[in-house]
Amino acid sequence: MYYGCKKVDGRRKERSLATADRKIAERRLKEWIANLGKVDSAVEKTTLKQLCVRFIAVSQGKADSTLCIIKAIVKEFENWWPYGPNPEVRNIRPSHVEEWLALHERRLKNTSYNRYAGILKQLFELAVNDRIIAESPFDRVRTRWKKPQTPVRRVPTLEQFQAIVDEVRSEKRSSHARESADFLEFLGLAGVGQAEASSLTWGDVDFTRNSMSFRRHKTDTRFPVPIYPHLRPLLERLRQEAGPKIEPAQLVLKIKDGKKALANACARLGLPHFSQRNLRQCLIMRLWKSGIDKKLIAKWQGHQDGGQLILDTYTEIFGADDAAYEMQQLAKLEVAPSPDPAAKN
Repeated sequence: MYYGCKKVDGRRKERSLATADRKIAERRLKEWIANLGKVDSAVEKTTLKQLCVRFIAVSQGKADSTLCIIKAIVKEFENWWPYGPNPEVRNIRPSHVEEWLALHERRLKNTSYNRYAGILKQLFELAVNDRIIAESPFDRVRTRWKKPQTPVRRVPTLEQFQAIVDEVRSEKRSSHARESADFLEFLGLAGVGQAEASSLTWGDVDFTRNSMSFRRHKTDTRFPVPIYPHLRPLLERLRQEAGPKIEPAQLVLKIKDGKKALANACARLGLPHFSQRNLRQCLIMRLWKSGIDKKLIAKWQGHQDGGQLILDTYTEIFGADDAAYEMQQLAKLEVAPSPDPAAKN
C-alpha cells in the first residue's frame, strides 16, 4: 500500500493513497498535494454531523417551509450513513452520495429528486467554502439534475366544484363538515391558496371598499383581492355567524386545512383527486373565461409578472374539454359582413 507524506506549515501530513499500484499512487499523490493548500488543517476533520449543524444554522434566514424541507432532507441523509458512526466529511465519496440518491430515485418525481440533490449540493459547497474539503463529492455525481416532468393539472368545472362543496357539507359522520365546506368553498370562490385563506382575519376584510387583503406567504407581501359577487353571500353569512362583537384579529375561517374532507368527497363522488390548489385554479378559469384581463387576474393572485404565469401555466387546460368555450373563441375570428354601398343611396 502506498502512502503520501508532506510537511505543511512545519507539520508532517500523511495520507493513505489506498492503492498498491504505483502509477495510480503517483496520480493520487499529486492530487493530494495540490489539495493540501485548499484545505484548512484546523477543520479538515469536521464530521458529517457537524457540517449538517452548520448548514442548518446558515439556512435560518430562509422561509419556514423551505427550512423545514432542508432539515428533513439533511437529517435523512445524516441518519442513513451505513459506513461507520459519524464519518468525517473528507471521507465521503461521490459513490456514497449516488447510493443515497438512488434509494429515493424511484419514489420521487423529478422535481423532488432535484430538490434532494440541490440540498446535498449546497451542503458540500459549504464544506468547500469553509475549506473542510478541497472538492465537493457532489460534483462527480452522474445524475445531478433531472428534467422536470410535465405536471398533469386537473381543474374542476363549476358544477364539480359545487358538487364537492355540497358533498362535504352533507357529511353526517364529521363534526367539522360545515367548517370544512366553508373553507373549501372559500378557496374556490376567492381563488386563494390554503395558507392565505387560513390566515385571513376580519380586519383584512373591507365590505365598504369591497376588498380583502391577503399576505402571500411565499414572498411575505400583501396583495388585494376583490370581494367577487359570487363570494359576497358566503362572506356575509360567515360575518353574521361570527357574532355581534368581532375583533380585527379574529380569523374568518374556523379551520386551516380541508385536504382530508376534499379527498373523501372526491372519492365518494367518483371524481378525480382534486387538490385545494385545483379549487383555486377553478376561480382563475372562471375569471379567464369571463374575459377578465390577465394582468388583473395576476394582481388578484398576488403575482408580480403581469400575467405571464397565468398564460404559461393555466391556459393550456382552460377549455381543453370545453367545446362551448372553443366555439365562443372561434366566433371571434368571424369577419362581420361589409355594408352594401347601394344601401347608402
